Amino acid sequence: LAGSVLESLSLLLLIPILHLVGSGENGFVLTLPDLGPLHWLVPDGSIALPTVLVLLVLLIAAQSLFVRFKSVYLAEFLSDFVNQNRIELFESIGCARWQVLSQVRAADLEHILNGEVERIQGATFSLIVLLQTGIILLVYACVSLMISPAMTFAAMILGAAMFLALRPFRHRAASFGAVVSDSRRNQFRTVSEFLGGLKVAKSFNAEQSYFDRLRRILEQMKIDGIDYVRASTFAKAIFQTSSAIILVVFVYVSLTISDLSVGRIAVLLLVFARVAPRFMEIQSHVQQVLTNLPAFAAVESFKRRFDAERETPRQRKTGAGNLVLEREITVENVSFSYDRSSQDHIIKNLSCTIPAGKITALIGPSGAGKSTLADMLLGLLAPMRGRILIDGVELDADALRDWRNDVAYVPQDVFLLHDTISSNLRMAAPEASEAELWHVLRLAGAAEFVEQFEKKLDTVLGDRGTRLSGGERQRIALARALLRKPQLLVLDEATSALDWKNQSLITDSIGALRDSMTVLTVAHRPSMITFSDWVVAIQDGKLVEMGSYETLKNRQRSYLSALLAGERAGFEKDNGLPDADGSARSIHSTAQGVRQTSS
Repeated sequence: LAGSVLESLSLLLLIPILHLVGSGENGFVLTLPDLGPLHWLVPDGSIALPTVLVLLVLLIAAQSLFVRFKSVYLAEFLSDFVNQNRIELFESIGCARWQVLSQVRAADLEHILNGEVERIQGATFSLIVLLQTGIILLVYACVSLMISPAMTFAAMILGAAMFLALRPFRHRAASFGAVVSDSRRNQFRTVSEFLGGLKVAKSFNAEQSYFDRLRRILEQMKIDGIDYVRASTFAKAIFQTSSAIILVVFVYVSLTISDLSVGRIAVLLLVFARVAPRFMEIQSHVQQVLTNLPAFAAVESFKRRFDAERETPRQRKTGAGNLVLEREITVENVSFSYDRSSQDHIIKNLSCTIPAGKITALIGPSGAGKSTLADMLLGLLAPMRGRILIDGVELDADALRDWRNDVAYVPQDVFLLHDTISSNLRMAAPEASEAELWHVLRLAGAAEFVEQFEKKLDTVLGDRGTRLSGGERQRIALARALLRKPQLLVLDEATSALDWKNQSLITDSIGALRDSMTVLTVAHRPSMITFSDWVVAIQDGKLVEMGSYETLKNRQRSYLSALLAGERAGFEKDNGLPDADGSARSIHSTAQGVRQTSS
């Protein structure tokens, strides 16, 4: 506002300057009208041309300083606003319940955090420019009114009419914004899926299908973009032509009808030259706002969705204290479904116990609900019905985050940073000392190969740990989990992709943890069960059997004995040996018999 006022004052000064230059009279001295209370500013009632010129320079210099200050301030404001939106969305995603996050594509989350937030920056910039332009036009309108009210009103009416006439083009911009959101999301999904499964795609020679898909998306984006440019440039051409017509009419009317002086006409033309492009600027930036507005709506929609599912600890009940696992974890009549409205539960009225300080094997076929139950024990998911008790204290919504401070997790697909070994380990405990890092590496059987690296703990592992073998990655992940000193360690199919040798190394490391912490291993392979103390078998979300490893192994027709017999038969068959009982038994058929006879 200050810059616009000073700029308008400098324009007003041009009128007396042009008058003095044109007349060449009175030694270029301007006689001022009676200033009333401000007469003390100019005691003799006149001002010389040099003084007016110096004043003009000072006004323009001051206006330039204000504009510079405005640009720096608005740049800072814009960055703060966009960063605030990005951080708020990032926190909304991070604080949401895992049940909600697990149902959203990772590519969509990355797209909304990066691409859509960047479009918010574009929309915000255009909105700021619109506000600035509105202020400038308001000030110029006041200046123009001081020169010729009639011509000012005529110009304002014509400008408003042109702005209304361009409304269809702004509507087209809003539609284009929604198309851009969809196209960019599809583009991001394609690229993310291709990069995430690059090895698989190359193994199938399926790269071309991704190339073709991305090419189709980009071609459609090109067609949509060109259509939008054609429409917007057509609107600009209409505006420029209309402006020229208005300018010609303005000059003609000013000279022949309004009988304005040359100085006033010159200044009005200068004002018009300043105002006309800003009307086009308004049209352009309104289109930009409408084009990018869907991105803001998408970000707000995601924020509302995740904030509604925010996992915020509430006030704990008096006397509840921290959860301490010394006796057992009790799963009591638990049911769960990812879709709250569905009656088809993944876990169905399940009850079981997991003894503290022991190694428990959670077994069952694929799709039985093992990983879902493990996620509930980790505090990532909450039962829809029933409850989970830690030494008799319920693991309720108030305690989930606190409980996760005391648990550790090793998944099948190990996540490692493109960083040093020490940085990867300290993800679990940022303040851990180097001695503690070496201690957990020894516990996980990883110290030997880490010591062989030239830089040891400072060795960079590469993207997702590509410098390590599968077994080495698993042992680093196990060491990272142990660094938390957890009460409960959950291993979810942690060795299913490893060979027998590496699996044996991992199982030896896990077996050594007995009595020092509670270990739950989710496994398909019986070889990952043989070192366990306790076994829980589930199928279709229901308990099949539960008991000590030795008891269930020796029980005829138990699920565990069938599983062990099936692996032994397969191993003997692969090595050309006869089965233990002369024929290979089907795990599935035996387990089917167990389900029919167990209660």
